[in-house]
Amino acid sequence: MKFIIETLSFEQFLEIVGDRESLDLYREVPFPNYGYEKLLSLFHQFCLVGGIPNVVELFIVHRNIHRLSSLYDKNLERLFSKAASIGTMQKTSDRLIQIYQDAFPFAATRIKYKGFSDERFRSREVSNVFRLLQEHGLIQLLFPAINPILPLEVDKSRSPRIQLPDTGLVNYFTGIQEALSGQEDLSAIFNRQISLHIVAQELMHNAHTLTDEKIGLQGDSSLHFWVRDKTQSSAEVDFVIGYNDLMIPVEVKRGEPGRLRSLHQFIEAAPHPFAVRLYAGPLMVKEANTVEGKTFYLMSLPYFLAGKIREHLEGFIKFVGS
Repeated sequence: MKFIIETLSFEQFLEIVGDRESLDLYREVPFPNYGYEKLLSLFHQFCLVGGIPNVVELFIVHRNIHRLSSLYDKNLERLFSKAASIGTMQKTSDRLIQIYQDAFPFAATRIKYKGFSDERFRSREVSNVFRLLQEHGLIQLLFPAINPILPLEVDKSRSPRIQLPDTGLVNYFTGIQEALSGQEDLSAIFNRQISLHIVAQELMHNAHTLTDEKIGLQGDSSLHFWVRDKTQSSAEVDFVIGYNDLMIPVEVKRGEPGRLRSLHQFIEAAPHPFAVRLYAGPLMVKEANTVEGKTFYLMSLPYFLAGKIREHLEGFIKFVGS
């Protein structure tokens, strides 16, 4: 399922910008770290502006985020009008718009239906609204996988994570564009919301370009995260992606490998020793040990390479296995 508003990937953004040198650097595998600073700066621009084609084109002309307001407003109006049209009665339409608008500040976070948006709305009502919004391409709900092996087992009874159509729209609607400007590490602000949201946007683009065989996860191109299937456990890994017959954990975090405790729990239960961390830093590979002593290999990629994660996984797994 796709959103009703199509967005560009970072790679497509670079194509429109017309920076051939940066595009070549982005496509090179393994990524040459001498290009890190330049690509990071461009990715932060992309994250701030978003990937809606007419917004990107206007930004390239003016290089001024404040000149984009009218286009953001038009795209938001299109989304909210679509949400209103889903309802069969005025009361239902108003509820859809309210819950949809209230979802924007919760982008890339897990939500509970009970008490969301308005205490007067029952849990079932909120759940139905989110289901309708997803069916009509206005939102995507990311549900957790509860096992670290294939076949993928998704638990839709647990709290989902919200994904909106475009990170730039989220920034504009929630009024955080100024706060994002000049940031050197997106995962260091707003409880990682923006870094998680833009990474998810890139991973979704990547999955849509692949065949079922390349996606893995039994051909399921939906994006998921992982939670430990154990009572009172808070272990959670940001994303899991399919690579051949493996489920690979992906964290969007700063810090040394030893501090990624949820990742350790995934690796300890997984039948393989491979993990990925996306962060504001250069490409590197490290051998590490989990808390329980299992050896694993962590590929740290700059988060602007989220859309090329599977291409880098191929070389990474060959490299550590040789």
